[in-house]
Amino acid sequence: MRFSLALSLIWLAVWSASAAAPFALKPARSSVQFTTTVQQKLFLPGESVLVELSIRNNSGRPLSFKPEEHWLDFTVWNQTKANGEGVPVGRVKPVVVNEAFTIEHTAQAKMQVDLMPCFALTRPGRYKITAALMHEGAAVPVQAESFIIELTPGFKIAEQEFGMRASESESAPEIRKFSLLRLTLTTPSEIRLYACVTDASEETIFRLTKIGRVSGNDTPPTKLDRLSNWHLLHQSDFRTFTHTVISPRGDLLVRESYEPTGLRPGLKTDDNGEVVVTSGVRRSRADDILPLPLTKPATPALALP
Repeated sequence: MRFSLALSLIWLAVWSASAAAPFALKPARSSVQFTTTVQQKLFLPGESVLVELSIRNNSGRPLSFKPEEHWLDFTVWNQTKANGEGVPVGRVKPVVVNEAFTIEHTAQAKMQVDLMPCFALTRPGRYKITAALMHEGAAVPVQAESFIIELTPGFKIAEQEFGMRASESESAPEIRKFSLLRLTLTTPSEIRLYACVTDASEETIFRLTKIGRVSGNDTPPTKLDRLSNWHLLHQSDFRTFTHTVISPRGDLLVRESYEPTGLRPGLKTDDNGEVVVTSGVRRSRADDILPLPLTKPATPALALP
């Protein structure tokens, strides 16, 4: 009888301990809510990966964040060749919010950071990204939910090689390449154009410039002018064609809109080596970038046939 009673007491103690253990070991919920959001999940190598950070402070006191405190951290994993987390992606530099700020109790702060210059996101594949922040009074970092992005090479619809000298004294130009890339997004469904400046082998991306939305599977005409600026004319909607000019360094020099006057607008090289739009009438738009007079650049570029 005594043995049975003792055994019952031991069993009850073991059951009580095992039942209470999960609650005793469960960590307390953080008083700071941290979330990350990306507007798109499909990117080209070299394209800005803008991540919106949202921080809500329910800690009962103001929280201050300063750039030198390195309160923000990201980890990126390449999932193209491995299961689970995959292979860690090399960090080029820390992800930093350059301005100091304070979040009052019950208030929320939002900001954007670009991951592309901070990590070696240069090859197509799937990438798992996780962000964490450390704040005053926290024992461990607050981790946001991970998200997945995909890098794709896109679809090349045009290319043009050209020669570019790094300085006036160099006799042999460096061979570079313009590429016009099409990227089809699934959510929302739209087609975008990008101009990419690379070396001749396309191993090094010097600049990737977003041109904008394109109507359907339009294949824009392209031409080099006498300064090796790249001109393209794409149909951006039913009645609008956008003339864009990209410099040899990948800078967006000109963006202007045209409506057709009968035939489809096109590009033509005049006797001075300048490129002009034909069969179109210019229409002013809020996002225009007006052309500047063509002058000899400080760093000359040479067009290749």
